[in-house]
Amino acid sequence: MIWGGIKYFLTFEFGLVAKLCLARNRLMRKFPNQILQIGIFASIGPTTHFGRPLGTLLSLMYWGTGSFRTKPPASYSASTAKHLEPHLISGRPAIKHYEGFLPDNDSRFVFDFARHAIKHGADLRTYTSLDSANHNGEDWELRLSGSGMGNVSAKSVINAAGAFYKEVSVILGVTTKTTIAISKGIHLVLGLRLTENYQALAFFNDRKKLFYVFPMGDRSMVGTTDIRVEDPKTAVTKEDRDAFIKQLNAQMELETPITAKDVVSERSGIRSLVVQEGGFAEIQDNYELSREYVVEVNKDLSVVTILGGKLTDCIDVGQETVRELSKLGHQVAKLKNWCGEGSQLRKGEFYQLIAARTDSIVAERIADGIWRRHGEAGFEIVGTGTLVELIPGLGITEQEIRHIADSEMVSTREDLLRRRLPVQTSRSAKELAANKPLEKLLVELGL
Repeated sequence: MIWGGIKYFLTFEFGLVAKLCLARNRLMRKFPNQILQIGIFASIGPTTHFGRPLGTLLSLMYWGTGSFRTKPPASYSASTAKHLEPHLISGRPAIKHYEGFLPDNDSRFVFDFARHAIKHGADLRTYTSLDSANHNGEDWELRLSGSGMGNVSAKSVINAAGAFYKEVSVILGVTTKTTIAISKGIHLVLGLRLTENYQALAFFNDRKKLFYVFPMGDRSMVGTTDIRVEDPKTAVTKEDRDAFIKQLNAQMELETPITAKDVVSERSGIRSLVVQEGGFAEIQDNYELSREYVVEVNKDLSVVTILGGKLTDCIDVGQETVRELSKLGHQVAKLKNWCGEGSQLRKGEFYQLIAARTDSIVAERIADGIWRRHGEAGFEIVGTGTLVELIPGLGITEQEIRHIADSEMVSTREDLLRRRLPVQTSRSAKELAANKPLEKLLVELGL
């Protein structure tokens, strides 16, 4: 999601909401296809912090805070809410506001920045670790291992290791005033759709904490949790899964309750939440910790450390980092179009091309996916000949898979099927193994 965070109104972080809304609006302008507007349909029940009148007021305030750049919010009576989303519990009204949504996934979105960086001369290395670092008074000598092994010299080092920033800081010999607390969140993808419309559902669990039901292609993804952990290497446990499914069933009226058998894929991730100097992370509720980011600089060693933050304000983080590098004496080039999707002038032409080359039932789905992920490069990707949806329901073709495998730094199947395409996030391992044409293609590509 690319969102301003209406829930931060509940913790009175009005400045954070304003900054995130502005950041969201900017990303939505730069990525009109990769980031789509999606309605957040919030069911108001006994565990919700507000009733319908206050919820309506908050959604209107939020819309105004975002400079009215999204579709206007709406408020629904209990009967109308039930009509629009039959799986909601009867007797509960709802409110709806709009946010930015990534139809593919966050890693695909991040890779778009990496692709632009390569275009402008950046040297990117995947599956590479920093083993040691030495500062001679002027320059850094960094020893790397893994796929990008070797020695690298640098004037400055940016520590953007997220939850692993402490390990990198130790190697670099720097300390920070700010620290982080680590929060674990899980998402489960179900083999069915729980929403009648292409929108997200929002609920408050029995602890009055938000969770969501998102559309994931032709299926639904549910999440997330917010659990304090010490180790950033996490996984979905049976306890996590069962507890979340219990909350989901408690907030919806389903003919057949969801069980673990309905889960086709799952993932566990972590959030890095900043704790300012003197903070007491060990006694704070994760929801009370700030979603702000902090950039700290060690001028003597020329090290910039980034802590916390959200995907939504990624450009803000980058721009502040560049400003700090400038203060350290770096001449930073002012690049035009260093991120974003570029021209949309040939979009209609591309959709017409796809319509003429494949079955009308899947043409729009294929065109949507290729244009969203590649823009005008889609003309070269599809080449000539018939286009066939290789993974039913996802609009992904053999031509696109070959292009990604050849040109997008793919080393493993997971790179291709999860980090570049939304395949492993919406299809089970059993389903993928049964797709013989896909399996044949992956073997041919050496994956």
